[in-house]
Amino acid sequence: MATETKQTTGARTGEQFLAGLKGEGREIWLEGEKVTDPATHPKLEGAARSLARLFDLQHEDPETFLFPSPDTGQPVNVTHVQPKRREDLERRRVASKRIADATGGMMGRTPDYLNYTFACFAARADVWARYGNEEGARNLVEYQRLMRDNDLSLTHTLINPQVDRSVAEADQLGGEISLHKVGDTENGIVVRGARMLATLAPFADELAVYPGSDLRLQDAKYAICFSIPMDTRGLKFICRDSYSSRRDPFDYPLSTRFDEMDAVAIFDDVEIPRDRLFLDGDPQLHSEVITDSHWRAHIIHQAMTRAWAKLEFAFGMAHTMAELTGVNSFDHVQEKLGEMWTMMELTRAGVIAAEAGSFQAEGDGIDDWVPDERSFVALRGVMPKWIPRAIELMQLVGGGGFMTTPSKADFEGPMRELIDKYFQGRNAPAERRVRAYRLAWDFVGSALGGRGELYERFYLQDSFRMTALAYLLADKKHPTELVEQFLVD
Repeated sequence: MATETKQTTGARTGEQFLAGLKGEGREIWLEGEKVTDPATHPKLEGAARSLARLFDLQHEDPETFLFPSPDTGQPVNVTHVQPKRREDLERRRVASKRIADATGGMMGRTPDYLNYTFACFAARADVWARYGNEEGARNLVEYQRLMRDNDLSLTHTLINPQVDRSVAEADQLGGEISLHKVGDTENGIVVRGARMLATLAPFADELAVYPGSDLRLQDAKYAICFSIPMDTRGLKFICRDSYSSRRDPFDYPLSTRFDEMDAVAIFDDVEIPRDRLFLDGDPQLHSEVITDSHWRAHIIHQAMTRAWAKLEFAFGMAHTMAELTGVNSFDHVQEKLGEMWTMMELTRAGVIAAEAGSFQAEGDGIDDWVPDERSFVALRGVMPKWIPRAIELMQLVGGGGFMTTPSKADFEGPMRELIDKYFQGRNAPAERRVRAYRLAWDFVGSALGGRGELYERFYLQDSFRMTALAYLLADKKHPTELVEQFLVD
C-alpha cells in the first residue's frame, strides 16, 4: 500500500491529477492488460484528459470553484463544503452545474459526486457514532479532511455482484461472493469478495465502500465501510470493454472524451487499516447511516444538477439538428422539442425548489443544512424514463439524417466537393451539419450512448423502486384531509 502523506496540496491542477494516476501497484485490468498509466493508455487517455480539464477549471474560475479549507486555509473545491445555510447549497450547485456543462452531463461520476457524499457523512458524524462506533465516526471525519485538502478523486462500490439474486445478497454462493470481513489483524481487518460498479476506477486515487442496500441483522460481517488507496495490495479492478475511440473527435466527439469507465472491484484478502475503517460489523448502523444522515437529499442534489445539464445538452442538440434541416417548422417536431424542453425545465425547477425549501437538520450540536428532498425524490423516479425518452425524441427528430454522416476522412478525400454540395444544411455548410449529426449520434446510438442510457436507468436505483419510495415518503396528511371533508356529514 502506498504510504499516506500528511502534506496537503489543496486544489490540484490537471497535471497533478494525471501524475497521481500512474503506478505499478494499481491493478486496473482492461481487456486483459494491466493499465499502469491511464493518461497515456489509448482507450483511457481521452477521459483522463477531460477529467484533468475539470481540475484546471477550478483554477481558471476560483471565485466559483474554490473556498479556503477550514483546517489549512488552502483553496479547496467548493463541492467539499458542509452546507450551513441555503447559500452554501446554491454555491455548491453552481460549481457542479459548471462541471456537468463541461461534459454535457455525460460523465455521471465526476469527483464532485463523492465530494458531496463524504461532506454529508462528515457533517453527520453523530449518526456514524451511534451504537459505540465513535472511532469509526472520527476516522470518517479525518478522512473527509484528507480527501478535501488533497483534492482526491474517488470511485466507489455499493452493489454486490449479480450472481444469484434469488437469494439474499449475503447468501450468494455460500456467502463468498459479496464483500465481507474474514478476520482481524493487529492493524485493521481483512476483507474478501467483490463489489460493483466502480465507475471512474482508472481515474481514481482511492476507493470508497459504504452502504448500498439494507442488511439483515445476521449479516454483520457484510456491514463494513471504509476507503483505501487504489494501489492497496490485493485490490483488483476488472473493467468492461472500452467505449472510447482513438478516431478523430470529428467522428466521435463524445466517445473520444467522456468514457468514464466501469469496473468490478475484487478484494483478494485486502487489509483495511484501522484508521480507514468507518464501520465494522453493525448491520443496524449500516442501514441507518444513509437515511439518517440525509445523504439521499445531498447526493440527489448533485445528480439532478447533472441531469439538468444533460437534458439541456440533449435539447440543444435536437434543436440544432432541427434548425439545420428546417424541420422545426413542423408542428409535430415542435411538440417533440417542447417535450424535451419541458423535462429540462422541470428538472431545473425541482433543483431550485429543493434549495428554496432547504432546512437546518434537527438535533443538538448539528450544523447541517439539507435540501428539501421531495422534488428530488420525484425527479429521481422519472429521470430514468425522461432521459431515455429524450434519446427517443432525438432519434425521431434526426431520422435518417443519422445514417448520412460522412467521416472526417471523407471530407479530406476526393469527394469533398460533392459532400459540400449535397450534405449542407438549410442554413449551414456541410461540415457543420455533419458535425452536428455525428455529435447527436454519439449521444443516442454509439456504444457510449447506449451505456449512458443504461446508466441513467439504474445508477441511483431503478424507476420502479424510486417511484414506490416516493409514495412511501409522501406526506399524505393534507391530501387525505381534502378527501375527508367530503366523507363526513
